[in-house]
Amino acid sequence: MYDFFEDIKAREDRVAYRYYRNDILNEVTYREYYSDICECLENIKNEYGDIESKHIAILGNNSYEYLVLLAALILGKAVVVPVNIRESKNNIEDILADAEVDYVINQEDGTFDKFCTAKRDKDYACSFDMSDESRLAMIIYTSGTTGKSKGVMLSLKNLFDRKRNILPKEYVEDESKDDVLVTYLVFPLYHAAGLCSWLSWCNRGCMTYINEDIGNMLNELQEIKIDFSFVSPATMKLWKKRLKRGGVEKLGGVKTVGTTGAPMDKELIDFFVENGIDYCQFYGMTETFGDVTYNSNVTDKVASVGRIVNDADIQIIDGEICVSSWNCMMGYYNNLDETANAIVDGYVHTGDLGYIDEDGYVFITGRKKNLIILSGGENVSPEELENFLYKNDSIKECQVFEREDKIIAAVYSASGSEEQIRQYVSELNKELPIYKKIHSVEFRDTEFEKTASGKIRREN
Repeated sequence: MYDFFEDIKAREDRVAYRYYRNDILNEVTYREYYSDICECLENIKNEYGDIESKHIAILGNNSYEYLVLLAALILGKAVVVPVNIRESKNNIEDILADAEVDYVINQEDGTFDKFCTAKRDKDYACSFDMSDESRLAMIIYTSGTTGKSKGVMLSLKNLFDRKRNILPKEYVEDESKDDVLVTYLVFPLYHAAGLCSWLSWCNRGCMTYINEDIGNMLNELQEIKIDFSFVSPATMKLWKKRLKRGGVEKLGGVKTVGTTGAPMDKELIDFFVENGIDYCQFYGMTETFGDVTYNSNVTDKVASVGRIVNDADIQIIDGEICVSSWNCMMGYYNNLDETANAIVDGYVHTGDLGYIDEDGYVFITGRKKNLIILSGGENVSPEELENFLYKNDSIKECQVFEREDKIIAAVYSASGSEEQIRQYVSELNKELPIYKKIHSVEFRDTEFEKTASGKIRREN
């Protein structure tokens, strides 16, 4: 394992973070970040006492203070529980109870500011105990598209066994360039993608802009210059609109954009590439705590989520993508049954259906749990039909499901486009086998409910 905190301290006066607050641009060096982490831990101990093995939740939006708290709690050997603040009050209460949380550090009640005083009036020499790599360090709750959230247990090894590479392709194998790479943190820090971005960019010595207000993101991008950002597919679509209106300079002059999750629409990727922005995709999930494949091939393998990275071992078992790697979870907290279902013979069963081609590229074809099985025994992947529907520009969001043995499409679309979409579906059905034909389209007036990563939440 590498020493996360020694790496931070060694970077000294290199700029670590910049962020806008009250229209003022703030800047923090790595030396200052290290000092703030140590002082924060001291403040927390003054309030709570020894926090080793205590379960401490963080509730808040992305901020520099959030990054200080994350590191301080890990340094103090607490078990960190980052909680999705976009969940309902009842769900948050369920998560806090399930995780057996001892203390809650909440942005809204002032405890962020209370612990993150940033006096920087001491020289700290905190030591990070790496002796027990198997100790529980973090519990992240899944934001799955179906079912109840489960607490993914991550060990010290899962966090720090190796340095991560949430980076453009030219930086993955060349650390000499890290100190000139400027990144932009958008993914929430209660999400695995946000946490992996933090770990990757911090320990590679990048300078990171922190987006603290997603509603101000587009305005913020007009004021800064960035090289790389890791964003959700939904953010990619939003950025496409800005590209059409103002070009890449309206997006901070970004050179490369990375996404994670389901395969992206080729036309969207092509649009970015045509506008001079490289693209790369990472595949992973909360249970693998980060990327296990990486793809920057936007020519003949754009539909793939990439080749295996991080020394992961990927097997296709009964059509399902299964992963074994140093960053795979310990299991689900207080949930032996679900753990036994998810981890079999050392492999995390992802629930994603897919295959690996002759060149070693991994392709996802759908979700095992989402698979529609009709009375005639036919299997229908809703994702396949949804991808066809998204080729119609009038369709903003859609979800395919089964009702009374028929395929139904729920659609959120541009105003006045209903008839045009019905005609599109009618033409699409002519190309589909009988059992895959969409029986009817149901239009809705509001967007679908989404997970923290921007994926549409499916009904159970």
